[in-house]
Amino acid sequence: MRRAAFLRVLVLAALAPRGAFAQTCEEEAGPDLAAIYVEQCLEVSPATHPPCNVENSCELIQDELARGCALLASDSPELVPDYCAEYIQSE
Repeated sequence: MRRAAFLRVLVLAALAPRGAFAQTCEEEAGPDLAAIYVEQCLEVSPATHPPCNVENSCELIQDELARGCALLASDSPELVPDYCAEYIQSE
């Protein structure tokens, strides 16, 4: 029974439209830009386990960038990196 359910999942995954599964940031933006997002995210994120990883979606990484930049802007404006301007204005 378990094998049949597993096989059904595999068949459904194979038949799903290309965009049905989220792309990684590396796939979406390319390795160079994804690496920049990750580096920036790690720089500003206050999270102990931030989603700053090229295997996550760019949207998730950029959301964490926006959150980290906004927190820095309210707590320590002098420490806000220049790239945060883009994320702070978009909120």
